[in-house]
Amino acid sequence: MAIQCTLEKSRTDGKYLGRARKTGKVGMKEIAEEIQRNCSATCSDVTLVLTEFMDVIRDHLLNGEEVTVEGFGSFHIRVTSDSVENPADFKKSNIKGVNLNFRQEAKRDAVTWKLTHSLTDNATIEIR
Repeated sequence: MAIQCTLEKSRTDGKYLGRARKTGKVGMKEIAEEIQRNCSATCSDVTLVLTEFMDVIRDHLLNGEEVTVEGFGSFHIRVTSDSVENPADFKKSNIKGVNLNFRQEAKRDAVTWKLTHSLTDNATIEIR
């Protein structure tokens, strides 16, 4: 497996940048079927657990908590808003968006301080 990259011309300076290219789309059904093939759980059991997992994560995020899934990464909610000069002038209408942020898990080596990322280190890149 390799990450597919294409080159795109920058709109600002005309230089070329590498961009990851999606090669397909995978849904809950496909993930559940793949997990079923790798263990003794049935597809419906896996779907039930994954659905409940997402519901529980959503509840914690909406409570303002950061959610960490060991070996994967962490999720938290980010709000964007217009700025105001005076804190008393800030209203709910100043909030322009609510977004979900993901940060993949990283571990720092105690000696070299180099970060290793469990999901993307050792990834192979193909440029097309």
